[in-house]
Amino acid sequence: MKKFGVIASLLVPVSIMLSVTSVFLATQSESEASITPAVVQDSSLSIAKATSRQAPRDLYDQATKVNISPKEFRCLAQGIYFEARSEPYEGQVAVAYVIMNRVEDRRYPDSICGVVFQNEHMRNLCQFSFACDGRSDKPYEMTSWKVALQIAERVLTNAYSDITGRSTHYHATYVNPHWASQLRPTLKVGKHIFYREEL
Repeated sequence: MKKFGVIASLLVPVSIMLSVTSVFLATQSESEASITPAVVQDSSLSIAKATSRQAPRDLYDQATKVNISPKEFRCLAQGIYFEARSEPYEGQVAVAYVIMNRVEDRRYPDSICGVVFQNEHMRNLCQFSFACDGRSDKPYEMTSWKVALQIAERVLTNAYSDITGRSTHYHATYVNPHWASQLRPTLKVGKHIFYREEL
């Protein structure tokens, strides 16, 4: 089992659990019919944001807290930042879980950096577009970067449950990739629709 294995029982804040009940009922029951794109639910999730006004701790300290290398921690935060910084908070959390779900899936690399930067040498053909678009991967909006670091830490410490229902894919609402019809939609939040593969 990979080191980021799913913990069987998570302590999830009641407010989160109540707000995503409908999503989990729709995505976790194997006996129910597959969700069609027409009925993908919009997320009404209201994840509590940090109340601290202080800047996030040093990257190294955050990585140490979650028992992961600073490089791996940074890769997760980069994925969140570059793929979803303009999305609602819960949309950024969802992107983080797509990354972690891929780490767990044997068909993808077994490290966070491996997943985030998979095929980075193939211009415009990588898994996450920012990794191979030829632009700098250094964050420049510090407020958004601090949020991404915070989300990375909370996801790695299981402070939130997987609101995507084990999704491994997503796309923007204004595109229609060929693979979408072959996967099961699980969640729509902001401008992203999330999907999981039924094995």
